[in-house]
Amino acid sequence: MAANSNRTPKNYTKKNERYKGNNATANEKMKHTNDNTIFQSESVSKWNRLFLIPVIFLVTIYPLIMRLYEYDTHLSQYSWFPYNDKYIDFFLYYKQGFFISMSLIMAIIVIVRAYINKSFLKFTPIFVPLATYAFLALLSSIVSKYRSYSFSGIFEQFESIFAILGYCLVVYYVYLFIQTEQDVKFIINSLLIGVLFLGLIGLLQYIGHDIFATEFGLKLITPSVYWNEPLEFTFGKNRVYLTLYNPNYVGVYVSLVLPVLIILTIFNKSLKLLPIYLIAIAGMILCLIGSQSTTGLFAIVASSLLALILLRKYLIKHFYISIPVILLAIAALFLFNKSNNYLTVQLNKLLNINKTQSKLTDIQTMDDEVRVTYNENTLRTKFFLDDMGNCFFEVSDDADNSIPVIFDESNGSFTVQDERFPSFIITPVLYDNIYSFTIKIDGHDWYFTNQTEDGTYYFINNCGKLDKIKTAPSSLFTGYEQYGSGRGYLWSRTIPLLKKHLFLGSGADTFIFEFPQQDYVNLYNYGYVDQLVTKPHSLYLQIGVQTGVLSLLALIVFYFMYFISSFKLYIKGQFMTYYSKVGLSIFIGTFSYLICEIANDSSITVAPVFWVLIGLGIAINHKVNLSLKDEAAE
Repeated sequence: MAANSNRTPKNYTKKNERYKGNNATANEKMKHTNDNTIFQSESVSKWNRLFLIPVIFLVTIYPLIMRLYEYDTHLSQYSWFPYNDKYIDFFLYYKQGFFISMSLIMAIIVIVRAYINKSFLKFTPIFVPLATYAFLALLSSIVSKYRSYSFSGIFEQFESIFAILGYCLVVYYVYLFIQTEQDVKFIINSLLIGVLFLGLIGLLQYIGHDIFATEFGLKLITPSVYWNEPLEFTFGKNRVYLTLYNPNYVGVYVSLVLPVLIILTIFNKSLKLLPIYLIAIAGMILCLIGSQSTTGLFAIVASSLLALILLRKYLIKHFYISIPVILLAIAALFLFNKSNNYLTVQLNKLLNINKTQSKLTDIQTMDDEVRVTYNENTLRTKFFLDDMGNCFFEVSDDADNSIPVIFDESNGSFTVQDERFPSFIITPVLYDNIYSFTIKIDGHDWYFTNQTEDGTYYFINNCGKLDKIKTAPSSLFTGYEQYGSGRGYLWSRTIPLLKKHLFLGSGADTFIFEFPQQDYVNLYNYGYVDQLVTKPHSLYLQIGVQTGVLSLLALIVFYFMYFISSFKLYIKGQFMTYYSKVGLSIFIGTFSYLICEIANDSSITVAPVFWVLIGLGIAINHKVNLSLKDEAAE
């Protein structure tokens, strides 16, 4: 009996052995189903990776898709849209089509697998808020006044309800089909390949050799009928836009993948992979700089602070490496900033929150006059046309006091003689064969006419259409409209829209209809005079308006559950397994993305990659939790 007392029980496993190579490999070949563990053969694992091919396409090929598409917007019926319905898209339409196709394939695979094996489907509470978000988004689109646009995608967006439902499906699909470490490596390595290709494109754009401006690039992304026409995108010289539609979305993409790359590089022990990771990191940093994305830079900084908290034990333990690396990074940033002042400029943009007040605050197109409010003073103008075609004006202030004007015979204009309205010039014009007049205010011409069927005054907008000027209500950012390169204006006019979309939104891809496009005065004041507002430049406001505030709360709860789960797992600072290392990197990357999205919209160009990674992060967290439970049980 004494001899047997020192024997190791059959079910005993040393804790440290769990992390050794041979035992870790064995664990990788195990699948957890309802907390039961069964062995999988290597052939089954390889077969499973075939099901991950649609996911692989999303992180590699998908971001690179770029092709000319000519389409009809069906928006010319609206007063704020040009008469021409024909537009060309390079970045969005085919990406949406490809993503929806991949989503459909994934849906079919899930249905077939569930039919064959009913126990295949797995449930975890984190999917409840995600499903709620998907349901509310679908319901908002079904009952939307603009349902056709919600289901097809719209001008300069192409993020239809099918794309949104696809996002949610991708999360669940990745969660279902991640079974081994090799599956995770399959996705991460594929992401790395996609990053390398984008980094090369970004490098060429940064040095002024944009591949899409070459003959080869032209033939690559356009049909043959366009090959004799030069192609040039108007993003500015040497500005990096990659294949992502807008330089701002380059910042979003980099904010997502750069933390993943950096953290995996920190943990990397393969000399073969190290140069590849370093090249990828350098490429993404270059793309971020070339994009001039302030929010991307801010997101990287914010996520770095979170990473330092979670990696504190590792960095302290490896201080002989971490301290020189951190100092080297700081020195590199300092020298880089000294050479071109990039970081200082971006920081000043971010911190510039000075309150501003425009001189021109309101224009009203009334039944019998046009009223202009300038420096809190009101100018009233009435336009008359006699039978001989002669034009006359009556100009007065808010107290109905007549204001004198001087007629200039050389150009037929009337100069207002009142110090309250300096340099105001009123000129009769013939606009598209309609007797009209302009009021020049601070050098900008505003066109009006009352020669209409109802005889009331109309503003002639930059589309050449008659419209009424309507000043939009403002909230929170009032007076700070110029913050964030004009984002303050978009946010201040979007926030009031949330009140009518508490439960249901206007429908996917319908923000363009909800935003006050007739707020012409403030559109002019804050830099949007020649632009159509199609998005609020904030993912959270975008969701709140389009799919409803309730759906936004559901999505926040979804990520909050993932955040708490991840934080609890990784705050311990134990990164002994490959799962935990990748899980940490994805946690930091997705956190960075959502920080960046405070000032950027969800876009079909980048969002699918985020949803793939969030699904991968949930799957990894699940496996790490199961491993910890097994360890505790032993």
